[in-house]
Amino acid sequence: MASLTIIFAGQEQKSHELDKPRIVVGREASCDIHIDNLGISRNHCAFINRGEAFLVQDLNSSNGTYVNGQKITEHFLNDGDEVIIGKYTLKFRNTSPTATAPKAGAEAGPEIPDSLNTYVMEGSKIKEQVAKMRAAQIAESVAGAPPVGVTAKDFAKAMDATQAAAGSAAEIRKYKTLALALLAVVIVLLIAVVLLMFGVIHPAG
Repeated sequence: MASLTIIFAGQEQKSHELDKPRIVVGREASCDIHIDNLGISRNHCAFINRGEAFLVQDLNSSNGTYVNGQKITEHFLNDGDEVIIGKYTLKFRNTSPTATAPKAGAEAGPEIPDSLNTYVMEGSKIKEQVAKMRAAQIAESVAGAPPVGVTAKDFAKAMDATQAAAGSAAEIRKYKTLALALLAVVIVLLIAVVLLMFGVIHPAG
C-alpha cells in the first residue's frame, strides 16, 4: 500500500494512505489532504495512481512542487522519494514489490524528431520524394526565396548582380537605339548633300 507522511520542521505530523486513483493536496478544505498554510496553494499537487506506480503532478501551484530537490511538473515516484511543497515534506512510501517508477521519459512519451526517424521506402517512392523536393526548390526560386542550401546573404548578392546586369543591358539597348537613329539622320543628310552637288535636287527659290 502506498502512503504519504507529512513532515514539518523535521517532525512527522500525519500519514495518509493513497487509497484513491487521485489524491489532491492543498490549502483548500475540500482537498483530500488538507494543509492549512499560506505557502501551500489551494490545490497544490495531486498524487495519481497508475497501476502499481504513482506519480505526483503539480497543479500550477504558486511556489512549485519539488521531488528530491528538483522542481517538477509531473514525476513518477519511487519508494522513499520526498515531495516538497512550501515548508512541508511529503515522504512517499510504497511497499508493493512491483511498484517501480517507469524510466525517465516513459510518462511523457517524448516525440522523436523527424531527423532521428528512419524510413524504409521503395525505389519509386524515393524518386517521387526527390521530384517533390526539386519542384519545391524551383518554386522557392521563382517566388524570390533562396533555393535550398543557399544562404539568404548569398542569394541577395546573386539577385543584386542579376538586377545590375539587367540594368546594364537596358542601358546598352537604349544607347544602341540612339546611335542607330543618329546614324540614320547622318545617312539621310549625306544623301541630300550628294544629290545637291550633282544637281539632282534644286534649292528652293
